[in-house]
Amino acid sequence: MASALLNGMSRRRFVKYAAIGGLAAWGAASALVYPSGWNKWLTYGQKPWERAAGVVDYDLVAEYEGPMDQYGVPSIYRQGGSERRTLNVAQWYDYWPGKTITDFTLYMRDRFQLDGVQVRWTANIYTSNEELFTWVTQTGRKFDVMVPTNYTVETMEKAGLVVNLNRDWLPNYACIFGPVPTPGELDLINPWISDASEPTYPTFSNGYNTEAGTGFDFRTPSENPYEYRMNRAAYPNPRGSEYFTWDEQNSLIAVPYQWGTTGIGFRTDVFRRADIEDMGWEVFELTSYRNPDTGRTYDLTNRKMMLDDMREVFTAGHKTIGWRQQVARGIPPTAITYNSAAPYNGEFQWSSNEIEDAKLVEASDWLLGWQESSWGFNTPQQGPWLISGERFVDQAWSGDIMYAVRPNSSQFIPVDYFVPKQGGARWIDNLVIHRECEKLWLAHQFMNYIHDPVVQTDISTWNLYATPNAWSFQILHKNPVYSYEGRYPNNYPDPAKAGQPYYWNPAEDYRIYSDFAASHLILDPGPDGQPGTGDDVVRSSDIAEQYTDLGRPPILERSEYQHDVGVKNTLRYFKYWRTVKF
Repeated sequence: MASALLNGMSRRRFVKYAAIGGLAAWGAASALVYPSGWNKWLTYGQKPWERAAGVVDYDLVAEYEGPMDQYGVPSIYRQGGSERRTLNVAQWYDYWPGKTITDFTLYMRDRFQLDGVQVRWTANIYTSNEELFTWVTQTGRKFDVMVPTNYTVETMEKAGLVVNLNRDWLPNYACIFGPVPTPGELDLINPWISDASEPTYPTFSNGYNTEAGTGFDFRTPSENPYEYRMNRAAYPNPRGSEYFTWDEQNSLIAVPYQWGTTGIGFRTDVFRRADIEDMGWEVFELTSYRNPDTGRTYDLTNRKMMLDDMREVFTAGHKTIGWRQQVARGIPPTAITYNSAAPYNGEFQWSSNEIEDAKLVEASDWLLGWQESSWGFNTPQQGPWLISGERFVDQAWSGDIMYAVRPNSSQFIPVDYFVPKQGGARWIDNLVIHRECEKLWLAHQFMNYIHDPVVQTDISTWNLYATPNAWSFQILHKNPVYSYEGRYPNNYPDPAKAGQPYYWNPAEDYRIYSDFAASHLILDPGPDGQPGTGDDVVRSSDIAEQYTDLGRPPILERSEYQHDVGVKNTLRYFKYWRTVKF
């Protein structure tokens, strides 16, 4: 397939091949480094503001969209009809409250005096990156803004499906975790919703907007290769290099939206926490489980489930087999110096990005070894089916299970989440602009609005995923509006907690923010009933030490980013995935 494309494949033949399945299309496009045959397709219908496929010259955009008026709105948006002021956005399911979208209309009216702006998105909800990629490569669907995961941004960039962004139109990008911007950049951040009770832009003595400093940087190009076209480690030949210097100003292609981890969701009334955390991914091998506290035995047949996501499923397989092989060699995980280099990644055991057939075979064999007792693969129901008790354990994304746990309520549903000792995935979903977008200024305004500090705070409050916005993180932590206080019910399973005060703050929850959770993380109130005091206060540094004591690296050290592995390797994954899934 790769050689055929490199020799120049027609669009018709590509689409015919892609009909085998979305993953085949995904793989085919991902390895293309702009061969001539592919470029003929990419340059078909090239926009007047493009210097090359996906290379936008924003001086030409200004010529096309017309001069800006006193409010900073290009004339084309004043003169055009309602369609000109409507954005077509593709988004994950359950990822923002409807208020976020309706408020964008108000934002554009208040900030720019532009009426009638709307976002069309409810018909564009997808459940996997593969589904989104299939839409834009096979079905002809066109979007203005999309929200792919970091490794999918790499794929889409290589396939010429996204454009470079105008950093000047994204002043709120400076709010994302990273170095404290210059005073001039800070002056450009002008929150739409402001309140004197809200904290201001966070600055720390380390020069970053987080206490974690360099350890948590979502903006520096060398730390985030998926986010910048200039990064040659991800994109060996930046498209259109003869037109621009691909620096931080010109090369931005993605803006972080939300982030999280991939781990295990489980019923706390079925599993004893210590048992399931000790097993990690190996819990899926069980056909039954006896809870030593209750003496009850549970049949796990059809009560286990994995995500319907190829890369996530194989990540679980790679981590499990890699952990076993390392332990079999007599090398405890804590004795290894951390090394992020593939293919043998120290405390990561095996990588999420393994491409060797032998390792894919071993991961497949492990998955097939217990599939008969598993329900199968499903993504949208990872939380709801745990709540209903239809499933006892599943592979899951952090926010989906936290939404099921509902820690900001008094429901106390017996569901919880953790990242297995063997390791899992960490990921960042990102806002990008589709190459077919013809409303570039408006698309940028939407992306900038999403990172208004309070707007981003409200999004994270609703979906319980982690915000990449440092200002929003401070609001979540310091504004009591976003905390929850109540009492454990009198019939709570743990008698010691029954009737006692309950306190929860999203920024302090390690299940959402892992070891990045606010430094005075509180899991339970102290013995005097007051949050933040007593022996039950657990700090994030203590949690890191606890993992070390158990032979488990800190969460984010054992949660690896997935990367685009190219056409041949993606098709190799696809071959084994079909065997496992079908």
